[in-house]
Amino acid sequence: MWIITCRRLKRDRRGISNIIVIALSLVIILAIVSNIVLWNYEMNQMDWEKMKENVIITNVERVTYGSQFTFENDGGLTVHLVSLWIINSTDHQRYDINVFVNSAATKNYLRDDVSLPTGSYTIKVVTERGNVAVYSGN
Repeated sequence: MWIITCRRLKRDRRGISNIIVIALSLVIILAIVSNIVLWNYEMNQMDWEKMKENVIITNVERVTYGSQFTFENDGGLTVHLVSLWIINSTDHQRYDINVFVNSAATKNYLRDDVSLPTGSYTIKVVTERGNVAVYSGN
């Protein structure tokens, strides 16, 4: 039986090339689909982490040399704060910060080069994952 099959394959070369093309096409399609599935999993993981993040600005106060901010993390993941905004009716100031707040923790952050404006103002802090916490004060 094996000898007959080998003789047929030797006579008919076109059948072998079609099988090779189909096999390579399946390998390429499998590689593309697996990359799409992995990319989708990574995006879902990032969205899940972003939803688990919950940071709150609980207190902002003027101190002798600058301003003190109190951040509270109510989420299940450690929060990395990367940007601080101080906004009032006439000015918008952005400051780069590098503050980590562990899960279920409160962190005081003293900044001596930040002075709070007089009158009403808004403080915003942005996390590495893109979440924003807002605080309004006078």
